[in-house]
Parts: sequence; structure tokens; C-alpha cells
Amino acid sequence: MKYKIITIGSSPCWDRTIEIKGINWGQHKIISAAKIVPAGKALNINRALAQMGQKSIAAGLWGSDDWNEMKKATADLKRFVQIRFTKAKGKTRENITIIDTAKKRQIHLRSKSKLAGGKSLSDLDKDLQKIITKDSVCIFTGAMPRGKLLNKTILLIEAVKKKGAKIVIDTSGSALRKIAAKGRLFIIKPNVEELGELVGKKIPNQKNAIIIAAKKLLKKTEFVLVSRAGKGAVLIGRDAVLPARYAGRKYDVYNTVGCGDFLLAGFICEFCRTGNAAKAIEKGLRAATAKAFGRKS
Repeated sequence: MKYKIITIGSSPCWDRTIEIKGINWGQHKIISAAKIVPAGKALNINRALAQMGQKSIAAGLWGSDDWNEMKKATADLKRFVQIRFTKAKGKTRENITIIDTAKKRQIHLRSKSKLAGGKSLSDLDKDLQKIITKDSVCIFTGAMPRGKLLNKTILLIEAVKKKGAKIVIDTSGSALRKIAAKGRLFIIKPNVEELGELVGKKIPNQKNAIIIAAKKLLKKTEFVLVSRAGKGAVLIGRDAVLPARYAGRKYDVYNTVGCGDFLLAGFICEFCRTGNAAKAIEKGLRAATAKAFGRKS
């Protein structure tokens, strides 16, 4: 079956990256380089898929105040990414990453998203119903709203399930727990800390402990894809456990922002093409590692 890959994010952002050659608190320095791109976990996955030659659809919310700027800034993706965002009242947030190239360190500053509301989520629900079919793989990712708005988001996900789509979840906190509890998922992609949140206890970053914890979730999902930072990743499924660890040439870490998104993108890309889980996790790990090193996978 040929799958239609759709990302859905309710908390997109502009990612501003600033490079400085050596900086300490209290200093005033001229920056070496800077860029700003439309992003968020969902669009990061679209961008990663595009780099792999895989077409996808970018859905979710985007602020009406900077809608035109987003359209211009995503023009380079149009060969592989179809932009199908839903307009939400307001301005899309901005996140900042500062990279100290001299000392090989970085800091990430995130602002809160205010786009998700009763009307914007209702509009998103209507828009998704127009594009989702039974051959869709729908990736719900990023921070999600709380309280009544989270309940509305869960109802939106349940409506997507009724269309026969495969559901992938990459979020955290109470949203992850409540969505996972509903079951009928294709993939849950936690890191080790988030896996602990799901099973209700702290999990060490050790393969056997991760596998034991993840297996408890297999009544709710087909796969659990756990990212382990520098220790790689492990895929736990109903029929197999597939650990993966990078064994190639190592470079200085450039930027870890979005590595988990590239892991998931690589896995989805290969799995949708071949159905081979072992090949899929290897591709995902290569993509994530290349992202960390600032190189092409």
C-alpha cells in the first residue's frame, strides 16, 4: 500500500538559530551566523522527509499574523511538502537556539504557543477530515494544549482513527498518557524520560529496562520507538525488539534540536516504503545522527 504521510502540530514555531564563536554571561559579541525558519516538531519531520525524497503533507495550526511569511519561507519545500495548515488567530511563537561554536555547546530557549483554542481546533478538525484517508499515516507531534483543549484534541485524534488512518504520537506529559490510554495507535515515540512518564516510574537508560517498560504499552500500540540520546534507539514491537546504535564515524555535535524528529521521520519513511522495521530503525538512527552532526544522512 502507498501511504500518505501527514504531520499535525498544534504548537508550531519559528526556529531562530544563532552561532557565536565563544560567549559567556555578561559578554557583548558579534554573532557569526543566524537564520530563522518555520518549524516545530511536525514541520521538522516534513523537512526531514523532504531530505529523504519522501513527499508529505504539513497540517496543524499556524498563526494568521505571520501566515504570508510562513508561505514564503516554505517555498523551498513545495516539491515534497504540501502545506495544508489551518489558520489560527494570532502570531506563531519563536524559539531560539544559541550555538557556541568555539566551546561546542548550545542553549535552547522556548516560548509558549497560544494558537490552540476552541475555534482553531474545530477548524483543524474540519480541515483534517478533508485530507485524511484510510491510507494515511498521521503524526501528531509536539506540545499539546491542556485541560478542556486537550480533551478536544483527543476527540480530534479519535475522529482521525475512525477514518482508518495509522496514528503516530510524539508528545509528552499528560497529553501522552491520555492519548496512549485510548489505544489503537501505530507508533508511540517517547524518549527514556517520557517512557517513564507513561509507565509511572523512572526508567534508567538501559536497554533491558527500556524493553521491559515498553512492552507494557503494546496493548495500546503496535510499536514503541524509544530514543536514547547518545545511546541510539530501540524499537519494541509485538513480534520483535530491535535495538540500534550508531557505529560510524563520529563528528562534533553541532545541534541536537530536532534529532528525535529526524529519527521518527527516517523510521516512517523507510517503513512506509518497505514495511521492514529493522531497515526503518537503522534509517531513522542515521538521519538523527546526521542531524546532530550537522551533516546530510
